[in-house]
Amino acid sequence: MYDLSEEDLQKIPAILQGLGYEVIAPLKFNQAVKLAPINADSKIELDYIRLMNSPRDFLLPNRETLFKYRSTATITSYGLKIRFPTVEGPCPAGISPEYSSQKKKLAFFGIHPCIANSIRYLDRVMLSDPPDPYYSDRRKDMFLAVLECDEGDEYCLCKTLGSYKVAKGYADILMRKSGNRYIAKPMTPLGETVLKQVGKEISGDYPKIVPRMKKEYEITNADESSIDSKDASETVKSCTLCCACTVTCPTCYCNDIEDRFSLVDPSNVERARTRMSCQRRCYSMIAGGTTFLKSKEDRFKWRLKHKFPFSINSFRLVGCVGCGSCIANCPARIDFRDHIARSVD
Repeated sequence: MYDLSEEDLQKIPAILQGLGYEVIAPLKFNQAVKLAPINADSKIELDYIRLMNSPRDFLLPNRETLFKYRSTATITSYGLKIRFPTVEGPCPAGISPEYSSQKKKLAFFGIHPCIANSIRYLDRVMLSDPPDPYYSDRRKDMFLAVLECDEGDEYCLCKTLGSYKVAKGYADILMRKSGNRYIAKPMTPLGETVLKQVGKEISGDYPKIVPRMKKEYEITNADESSIDSKDASETVKSCTLCCACTVTCPTCYCNDIEDRFSLVDPSNVERARTRMSCQRRCYSMIAGGTTFLKSKEDRFKWRLKHKFPFSINSFRLVGCVGCGSCIANCPARIDFRDHIARSVD
């Protein structure tokens, strides 16, 4: 265990940069705190409750090109002509990968335990067989320096879900504030190497503290039948369909696939993966215009089922890490806890 001043702690990112990492840390932008790549002039924010974004934005970008291919599309006097696969043979030809490997390893510094656990969930989803090669490349050799919390706000649910505990393998360094200084515990050999350069080794046990919550909850109705049976019409009545809940959620991974071509050269097609929200009506639309999740209530319940029973059945993990971002960033302050939990204050 190591004792560090805040000045010592702020030196860690520079050490990681020297080891070839691109360091992503909490930075203040006006009144918001968000993860962003740091530079020599960056002042890392350590005293915060919630981030505006998460590691997901760096591991699963909002839009990424997967590959390009040549099609048989041509422009004629009658407009665009595309020959589809027929008995004459397939159309697309000459697929060329567009993705280039991550130039630098990623290091996330100063993230909270709930956010570290969101990476664990994304790993379970994206690295299950068959693993996603784009995610896998960004995830490889990642460094995590986790800053533990003493207290949450009225939107936090980490105590209920147990996500205030960092799962094994999801921290190289554990840090927490102690008075006007910090104590840190190395969890990997690389974490030990880094801390030796900035801190003073001390004896004793690293404290195990459960963060204080403004509100205490117990999950009571998170199975599929309970979620479906309970009326949520009043809960979602004020929903503006802005999708802030899924935009700021650190574990949402739904995406859409688009093929885009240029009118200048319609035979050159780009296939891209773009982020999709289950709160959009088009999310459940299929060919012919049929939509399965027609109402706001249907889509609200789908999100809860995805986070809880569906994720537990598929990945043996709850898809919610209790960060509270979906509630805090909702302009209507729609609180999913009212639907699946009860207050125990």
